Amino acid sequence: MRNIWFVALAMWALMMHGGQAYATPPVVHNCINMGNMLEAPNEGEWGTVVEERYFGMIAEVGFDTVRIPIHWSGHADATAPYTIDPVFLARVDEVIEWALDANLQVIVNVHHYYEMMETPLTEWDRYSSIWDQLATHYADYPPSLMFELLNEPYNELDVLLWNEIANDTIQLIRQSNPERTLIVGGVEWNGLNALWGLNLPSDQNVMATFHYYLPFEFTHQGAEWVGNMDGYLGTTWGTEPEVANIQADFREAAAWSQSTGYPLVLTEFGAYSKADLPSRLAWTTTVRETAHAMGLGSCYWEFNAGFGIYDNATQSFNELLTALIP
Repeated sequence: MRNIWFVALAMWALMMHGGQAYATPPVVHNCINMGNMLEAPNEGEWGTVVEERYFGMIAEVGFDTVRIPIHWSGHADATAPYTIDPVFLARVDEVIEWALDANLQVIVNVHHYYEMMETPLTEWDRYSSIWDQLATHYADYPPSLMFELLNEPYNELDVLLWNEIANDTIQLIRQSNPERTLIVGGVEWNGLNALWGLNLPSDQNVMATFHYYLPFEFTHQGAEWVGNMDGYLGTTWGTEPEVANIQADFREAAAWSQSTGYPLVLTEFGAYSKADLPSRLAWTTTVRETAHAMGLGSCYWEFNAGFGIYDNATQSFNELLTALIP
């Protein structure tokens, strides 16, 4: 029954996407986040660093794209012209080139720009300068390098202000990168419901994104960086109503994509390692299968830290790989 449902859903998704649509950007299908690396305050402080060998391994097992979260604001001057540290920029160049050499597509973003969430009007000039520098620097890179404008806008960066800033940033980047694929998510931490508030330009190389960690009590049980999550330890997942909830959420995402014509990619989803493994496998498989059946690419969070699919100690992939690359 389950296989029949997915075949029917896939056919429905294809019909839905047969209507109005912009030109196809690079296709993101199976993607992995290189998390806890370059978005840490300094690389290595969160327990892992980027290694060249990772990218060949990632490509070999079947991923086509890596998303590289980057804490640019922590490596740029606080005063105008807000110059990015050239040593850090060179390190990012090295990492991007490793990925491209492995024939992987690359998504780079602005990650953990906390000041932008707290005082966006004050930080707008600095944020724009960072993107101006990045756009100019990477203008000659191949189309397989994509820019994601900002990870998880929230707090004071409300929907009206974020739409204004995002459109302004797209115009800025287009001066040096007229056809680069740009990825934009909504407010509320790139929440699914926030997609409906996005006001994007008529640009054939703009994609939208959202993140999915529902139910949060399951995916983040025991998470040390979130308050009061130890009380959810032992939460399992996998009942029919829970599966149905994911399917309903992704039908909503596909409906947004079809109604607007913008391609849509899920750039983060994952369940923390303190959840039991059978539930993690079931949840991860369901999210990935449902996203793909709807015609959406999926980018798992993340490679080799608390949500990870690779164990540095054993130098091997764990069981979660089969939930992502069956």
